Formats: sequence, structure tokens, C-alpha cells
Amino acid sequence: MTAAVYAHQGFCNACGSPAEFRSQSPWFRDNLFCSVCGSIPRERALATVLERARPDWRDRRIHESSPADRGISARLARECRSYVASQFFPGEPLGATVRGFRNENLEAQTFEDGRFDLVVTLDVMEHVNEPEKVFREVFRTLVPGGAYLFSVPTYKERVTSERRARYRPDGGIDHLAEPEYHGNPVSDAGSLVTFHYGYDLPELIHAWAGFDVELFRFHHHHLGLIGEFTEIYLATRPA
Repeated sequence: MTAAVYAHQGFCNACGSPAEFRSQSPWFRDNLFCSVCGSIPRERALATVLERARPDWRDRRIHESSPADRGISARLARECRSYVASQFFPGEPLGATVRGFRNENLEAQTFEDGRFDLVVTLDVMEHVNEPEKVFREVFRTLVPGGAYLFSVPTYKERVTSERRARYRPDGGIDHLAEPEYHGNPVSDAGSLVTFHYGYDLPELIHAWAGFDVELFRFHHHHLGLIGEFTEIYLATRPA
């Protein structure tokens, strides 16, 4: 068995348990796992902000797009009384249940206005074609005072965000940089990265949809929050 590069005893906010955080790779972002729930740093970071900002989340109406089958996503599904999970299945009817998920295009959602208190995504926004449409739709589906809690890779060397690809109306792709794909829970083809976001993202979010934005960044060994890209955004619809 390969020796661990890193191991530390602490507390996992994703599953709410004492745990060991252990990695066999120096790339902690995708490899520093919780021994109890299998979560990785960005999932624990989102859970940490969730507990601080919305400690009553179990009684809130929550929409999570593209949930994982572990960590905070599994806990939301298990403990939140009004939880809706969605994925996007192109070609299937929007608003229908497909493979156990509600089929939703984040850029054109079928939810009614003010449906949710909280919307959650983990590493989804770097894959959408028109982020301004997503933020406006999320804003629309939130109650006043509701919040969009999400992770997205934020590049420390970038002052301004960069579009890397664009989907054309005919379904084709214009690649504006070297193609990059991440894992996709519903497709073996992977998810194309359309944006590398920079430090202007909070300003963009406000300009696109009127959210007030807080940005959280961590380096916290006890909570298993170390490595690259631990940023969590809390975008609140003004009350």
C-alpha cells in the first residue's frame, strides 16, 4: 500500500464526524479524503460555510444542481426536509424526473419564482455556457434574503476571468483556449470547462444579477481544508 503524503486527525463538517484526512497525492484538491464520508476539501469547505451562514439549513428549501453521492450532498439529501436535486439531461423534458433527478437547465429553469431559500452547486459554474443567465435564474428562484452557496475554481494569477469555450446554438463548440474537461456524473464524455474565473468574479456576479457576494478561503488542517481552490462563494439576494 502506498504511504500517505498527508494524514491528519480532525473534524469533517461534510458528515459531521471526527475523521482522519488522508491523501496519497500532493494534489489535495481531489485526493484529500475524509475517512468517514469520502468527501474532498471543496465539499468540506462548502459544508463549513453552510453551517456558519445557514445553521438552520435542515428546515430550509434547498435546490442542489449536480450533487455528488457523498459528503455534504448526501447529507443534504438525507437531512434536509425540502431538498431537490437536479441534473441536466439534454434532449429530455425539462422539469421531468430523469434517472431519479429533476431535469433542469440552470440557464432556463422551470422552477417558479421564490421557490428556494438556498441553492447549492459544487464546481458547476466553470462549465456553464452563459453564467450571467444562471445567476439571474438562481436569483429569480430564491426568496428575498435567500442565498446561492457554491464552489468554483478561482485562479489566483487571474485578475479578470477568461472564457475558454463557447457552445454555439447549433450545438458546436468554439474553443478559445486548449480544451479542458472535468468529470461529469451523468456523462462519460466529461464536462467542458468554459471559464477560468479570476478575482473579478464577485463584481461580475453583482453586475449580472444584483447579488451581494461574500468569498471564503481556507487553510485549516483540523477541518481538512488545505490545498488549491478552496474558495466558497455566498451570493445573497438582498432582502
